[in-house]
Amino acid sequence: MNLMLWKTLRPLLAPEGEGAPAGDPPAGGDPAPNGDPAPAGDPPPSGDPAPAGGPDLSWLPEQFRTDGATDIDGFRAHYEEMAASQAIHQEALADVPQDATGYEFTVPDEIDYGELQLPEDFAFQLKTDDPALAPVFEELGGIMHKHNLPKGAAGELLGVLAKYQATEFSQAYAKSQQEYQALGPTADARISNINRTLDARLPADLATALKGATTSANGVKALEALLRPRGPVTTTPTPPEPKEHDGLASRYPTSS
Repeated sequence: MNLMLWKTLRPLLAPEGEGAPAGDPPAGGDPAPNGDPAPAGDPPPSGDPAPAGGPDLSWLPEQFRTDGATDIDGFRAHYEEMAASQAIHQEALADVPQDATGYEFTVPDEIDYGELQLPEDFAFQLKTDDPALAPVFEELGGIMHKHNLPKGAAGELLGVLAKYQATEFSQAYAKSQQEYQALGPTADARISNINRTLDARLPADLATALKGATTSANGVKALEALLRPRGPVTTTPTPPEPKEHDGLASRYPTSS
Protein backbone atom coordinates (compact mmCIF):
# COMPACT_ATOMS: atom_id res chain seq x y z
CA MET A 1 0.00 0.00 0.00
CA ASN A 2 1.47 3.30 -0.95
CA LEU A 3 1.59 6.47 1.10
CA MET A 4 -1.24 8.30 -0.67
CA LEU A 5 -3.59 5.35 -0.28
CA TRP A 6 -2.67 5.06 3.42
CA LYS A 7 -3.48 8.73 4.07
CA THR A 8 -6.85 8.26 2.40
CA LEU A 9 -7.79 5.13 4.36
CA ARG A 10 -6.37 6.16 7.70
CA PRO A 11 -9.47 8.01 8.98
CA LEU A 12 -11.68 5.10 7.96
CA LEU A 13 -9.58 2.53 9.80
CA ALA A 14 -9.45 4.41 13.13
CA PRO A 15 -11.77 3.07 15.94
CA GLU A 16 -15.01 4.99 16.52
CA GLY A 17 -14.49 8.00 18.73
CA GLU A 18 -10.74 8.00 18.20
CA GLY A 19 -8.78 10.13 15.89
CA ALA A 20 -6.72 8.84 13.12
CA PRO A 21 -3.65 6.86 14.16
CA ALA A 22 -0.80 9.15 14.82
CA GLY A 23 1.95 9.31 12.30
CA ASP A 24 2.39 7.86 8.88
CA PRO A 25 3.27 4.26 8.19
CA PRO A 26 6.87 3.46 7.62
CA ALA A 27 7.91 4.15 4.11
CA GLY A 28 7.52 1.29 1.68
CA GLY A 29 5.23 -0.98 3.78
CA ASP A 30 1.70 -1.36 5.25
CA PRO A 31 1.06 -1.20 9.01
CA ALA A 32 0.95 -4.58 10.67
CA PRO A 33 -2.57 -5.61 11.72
CA ASN A 34 -1.52 -6.34 15.34
CA GLY A 35 0.05 -2.95 15.80
CA ASP A 36 3.60 -4.19 15.38
CA PRO A 37 5.79 -1.94 13.31
CA ALA A 38 5.70 -2.73 9.66
CA PRO A 39 8.76 -4.27 8.05
CA ALA A 40 11.03 -1.72 6.50
CA GLY A 41 10.40 -1.28 2.79
CA ASP A 42 9.84 -3.70 -0.03
CA PRO A 43 12.82 -5.51 -1.52
CA PRO A 44 14.17 -4.02 -4.74
CA PRO A 45 12.69 -5.41 -7.94
CA SER A 46 14.38 -8.39 -9.44
CA GLY A 47 17.03 -7.62 -12.06
CA ASP A 48 20.68 -6.60 -12.18
CA PRO A 49 21.99 -5.58 -8.83
CA ALA A 50 22.99 -1.98 -8.35
CA PRO A 51 26.72 -1.35 -8.83
CA ALA A 52 28.71 -1.85 -5.73
CA GLY A 53 30.44 1.50 -6.01
CA GLY A 54 30.93 4.27 -8.63
CA PRO A 55 29.28 4.70 -12.02
CA ASP A 56 28.97 1.92 -14.59
CA LEU A 57 31.69 2.51 -17.19
CA SER A 58 31.13 -0.64 -19.19
CA TRP A 59 30.16 1.50 -22.19
CA LEU A 60 33.75 2.71 -22.63
CA PRO A 61 35.52 1.31 -25.71
CA GLU A 62 37.88 -1.56 -25.11
CA GLN A 63 40.92 0.62 -25.80
CA PHE A 64 40.14 2.60 -22.64
CA ARG A 65 39.45 -0.43 -20.41
CA THR A 66 42.39 -2.67 -19.61
CA ASP A 67 42.33 -5.36 -16.94
CA GLY A 68 39.37 -3.73 -15.22
CA ALA A 69 41.06 -0.30 -15.07
CA THR A 70 39.59 2.63 -16.98
CA ASP A 71 41.69 5.23 -18.80
CA ILE A 72 39.51 8.31 -18.26
CA ASP A 73 42.23 10.76 -19.25
CA GLY A 74 42.83 8.91 -22.50
CA PHE A 75 39.13 8.90 -23.28
CA ARG A 76 38.89 12.62 -22.49
CA ALA A 77 41.74 13.39 -24.94
CA HIS A 78 40.09 11.19 -27.56
CA TYR A 79 36.76 12.97 -27.11
CA GLU A 80 38.32 16.43 -27.33
CA GLU A 81 40.14 15.45 -30.53
CA MET A 82 36.89 14.23 -32.07
CA ALA A 83 35.06 17.38 -30.96
CA ALA A 84 37.73 19.60 -32.56
CA SER A 85 37.59 17.62 -35.81
CA GLN A 86 33.81 17.89 -35.85
CA ALA A 87 33.99 21.65 -35.35
CA ILE A 88 36.43 22.04 -38.24
CA HIS A 89 34.21 19.88 -40.44
CA GLN A 90 31.15 21.97 -39.60
CA GLU A 91 33.01 25.18 -40.44
CA ALA A 92 34.01 23.73 -43.82
CA LEU A 93 30.44 22.69 -44.56
CA ALA A 94 29.30 26.25 -43.93
CA ASP A 95 31.16 27.31 -47.12
CA VAL A 96 29.69 24.56 -49.30
CA PRO A 97 27.15 26.03 -51.78
CA GLN A 98 23.58 24.77 -51.87
CA ASP A 99 24.05 23.17 -55.28
CA ALA A 100 26.63 22.65 -58.04
CA THR A 101 25.89 26.04 -59.64
CA GLY A 102 27.26 27.87 -56.60
CA TYR A 103 30.92 27.44 -57.61
CA GLU A 104 32.75 30.26 -59.42
CA PHE A 105 35.55 29.09 -61.70
CA THR A 106 37.84 32.10 -61.65
CA VAL A 107 41.60 31.95 -62.20
CA PRO A 108 43.56 33.23 -59.17
CA ASP A 109 45.20 36.62 -59.66
CA GLU A 110 48.64 35.37 -58.63
CA ILE A 111 50.01 31.91 -59.39
CA ASP A 112 53.49 30.80 -58.39
CA TYR A 113 55.05 28.93 -61.33
CA GLY A 114 58.30 28.29 -59.49
CA GLU A 115 61.36 27.86 -61.69
CA LEU A 116 59.51 27.17 -64.94
CA GLN A 117 61.04 28.80 -68.01
CA LEU A 118 58.22 30.95 -69.39
CA PRO A 119 57.94 34.14 -71.47
CA GLU A 120 57.16 37.29 -69.52
CA ASP A 121 53.71 37.64 -71.07
CA PHE A 122 52.59 34.08 -70.29
CA ALA A 123 49.09 33.88 -68.80
CA PHE A 124 46.82 30.93 -68.11
CA GLN A 125 43.77 31.10 -70.36
CA LEU A 126 40.48 29.58 -69.22
CA LYS A 127 37.53 29.69 -71.59
CA THR A 128 34.74 29.84 -69.03
CA ASP A 129 32.49 31.72 -71.45
CA ASP A 130 32.76 29.11 -74.21
CA PRO A 131 29.34 27.39 -74.61
CA ALA A 132 31.06 24.22 -75.79
CA LEU A 133 32.88 23.95 -72.44
CA ALA A 134 29.85 24.74 -70.26
CA PRO A 135 28.99 21.03 -69.69
CA VAL A 136 32.55 20.41 -68.48
CA PHE A 137 32.30 23.09 -65.80
CA GLU A 138 28.85 21.87 -64.81
CA GLU A 139 30.20 18.36 -64.31
CA LEU A 140 33.15 19.71 -62.32
CA GLY A 141 30.78 21.67 -60.09
CA GLY A 142 28.68 18.55 -59.54
CA ILE A 143 31.71 16.53 -58.47
CA MET A 144 32.84 19.24 -56.06
CA HIS A 145 29.38 19.51 -54.50
CA LYS A 146 29.10 15.73 -54.22
CA HIS A 147 32.23 15.69 -52.06
CA ASN A 148 31.17 18.77 -50.01
CA LEU A 149 34.05 20.93 -51.20
CA PRO A 150 33.88 24.62 -50.19
CA LYS A 151 33.60 27.44 -52.70
CA GLY A 152 37.26 28.38 -52.31
CA ALA A 153 38.33 24.98 -53.63
CA ALA A 154 37.31 26.01 -57.17
CA GLY A 155 40.07 28.62 -57.39
CA GLU A 156 42.62 26.24 -55.89
CA LEU A 157 41.81 23.60 -58.50
CA LEU A 158 42.19 26.13 -61.31
CA GLY A 159 45.55 27.15 -59.87
CA VAL A 160 46.76 23.55 -60.18
CA LEU A 161 45.37 23.36 -63.71
CA ALA A 162 47.26 26.56 -64.59
CA LYS A 163 50.53 25.01 -63.36
CA TYR A 164 49.81 21.93 -65.48
CA GLN A 165 49.37 24.08 -68.60
CA ALA A 166 52.43 26.18 -67.72
CA THR A 167 54.59 23.08 -67.37
CA GLU A 168 53.61 21.88 -70.85
CA PHE A 169 54.13 25.33 -72.33
CA SER A 170 57.50 25.67 -70.60
CA GLN A 171 58.78 22.51 -72.27
CA ALA A 172 57.76 23.76 -75.73
CA TYR A 173 59.17 27.22 -74.98
CA ALA A 174 62.54 25.81 -73.92
CA LYS A 175 62.75 23.84 -77.15
CA SER A 176 61.88 26.90 -79.25
CA GLN A 177 64.63 28.84 -77.48
CA GLN A 178 67.13 26.17 -78.49
CA GLU A 179 65.92 26.39 -82.08
CA TYR A 180 66.25 30.17 -81.97
CA GLN A 181 69.83 29.94 -80.77
CA ALA A 182 70.61 27.55 -83.64
CA LEU A 183 69.82 30.33 -86.17
CA GLY A 184 72.78 32.34 -84.97
CA PRO A 185 73.09 36.04 -84.13
CA THR A 186 70.96 37.12 -87.12
CA ALA A 187 67.91 35.09 -86.01
CA ASP A 188 65.71 38.15 -85.44
CA ALA A 189 66.58 39.65 -88.83
CA ARG A 190 65.92 36.38 -90.67
CA ILE A 191 62.56 35.86 -89.01
CA SER A 192 61.51 39.47 -89.58
CA ASN A 193 62.42 39.21 -93.27
CA ILE A 194 60.28 36.06 -93.62
CA ASN A 195 57.31 37.72 -91.92
CA ARG A 196 57.51 40.80 -94.18
CA THR A 197 57.68 38.66 -97.29
CA LEU A 198 54.72 36.52 -96.23
CA ASP A 199 52.63 39.62 -95.45
CA ALA A 200 53.44 41.05 -98.87
CA ARG A 201 52.63 37.94 -100.89
CA LEU A 202 49.77 36.25 -99.02
CA PRO A 203 46.45 37.15 -97.38
CA ALA A 204 46.69 37.74 -93.65
CA ASP A 205 45.18 34.37 -92.61
CA LEU A 206 47.51 32.38 -94.86
CA ALA A 207 50.53 34.43 -93.82
CA THR A 208 49.73 33.82 -90.15
CA ALA A 209 49.50 30.07 -90.72
CA LEU A 210 52.98 29.95 -92.25
CA LYS A 211 54.54 32.21 -89.64
CA GLY A 212 54.06 29.43 -87.12
CA ALA A 213 56.90 27.56 -88.83
CA THR A 214 59.40 30.19 -87.69
CA THR A 215 59.45 28.64 -84.20
CA SER A 216 62.03 26.10 -85.37
CA ALA A 217 65.37 26.53 -87.10
CA ASN A 218 64.41 24.11 -89.86
CA GLY A 219 61.13 25.95 -90.34
CA VAL A 220 62.97 29.23 -90.87
CA LYS A 221 65.35 27.62 -93.34
CA ALA A 222 62.49 25.98 -95.24
CA LEU A 223 60.60 29.28 -95.60
CA GLU A 224 63.74 31.05 -96.69
CA ALA A 225 64.21 28.45 -99.44
CA LEU A 226 60.58 28.78 -100.58
CA LEU A 227 60.62 32.56 -100.62
CA ARG A 228 63.97 32.89 -102.40
CA PRO A 229 63.57 34.45 -105.88
CA ARG A 230 63.28 31.95 -108.77
CA GLY A 231 64.69 32.03 -112.32
CA PRO A 232 68.08 33.03 -113.77
CA VAL A 233 70.09 35.51 -111.81
CA THR A 234 70.78 38.72 -113.78
CA THR A 235 74.29 40.05 -113.28
CA THR A 236 76.15 43.03 -114.69
CA PRO A 237 79.16 41.93 -116.85
CA THR A 238 82.52 42.90 -115.53
CA PRO A 239 84.44 45.17 -118.01
CA PRO A 240 87.92 43.94 -119.09
CA GLU A 241 90.83 45.46 -117.36
CA PRO A 242 92.72 48.07 -119.53
CA LYS A 243 96.12 47.06 -120.86
CA GLU A 244 99.19 49.10 -120.32
CA HIS A 245 100.41 51.14 -123.34
CA ASP A 246 104.12 50.55 -123.86
CA GLY A 247 104.57 52.59 -127.07
CA LEU A 248 106.38 51.18 -130.11
CA ALA A 249 108.23 48.60 -128.17
CA SER A 250 105.14 46.38 -128.12
CA ARG A 251 104.85 46.45 -131.88
CA TYR A 252 108.49 45.78 -132.72
CA PRO A 253 109.96 43.08 -130.67
CA THR A 254 113.62 43.34 -130.06
CA SER A 255 115.92 40.81 -131.66
CA SER A 256 117.88 38.52 -129.54
